[in-house]
Amino acid sequence: MAVYTPVPAEALARFLGGFDVGDLVSAKGIAEGVENSNYLVDTTGDDRGRGRFILTLYERRVAAGDLPFFRALTDHLAARGNPVPRMIADRSGEWLHELEGRPACLIEFLPGVSPTR
Repeated sequence: MAVYTPVPAEALARFLGGFDVGDLVSAKGIAEGVENSNYLVDTTGDDRGRGRFILTLYERRVAAGDLPFFRALTDHLAARGNPVPRMIADRSGEWLHELEGRPACLIEFLPGVSPTR
């Protein structure tokens, strides 16, 4: 499993409290991926009815200073109609946070499955 940094439910609930995404229902580590810790997070939902998100904790191989570039790239692609997940800002407009000692982002969930090939 590619979860390197465990996140206790209480810490995740506090983290989500800063966003307009509802309350934590469940979180499960995602096995895919090799660089970061990723969780599938279900909540009671936001004002648009979304209640499923991805939480990514960026591990030591990823420099936090590089993340604004990736955010700008995904926003650029999404604005042009490409199906890419955007990083979600909290109530104060911040999208990059720290959780369990790691840079962390809450990301839109896009339906689908990971290709095996």
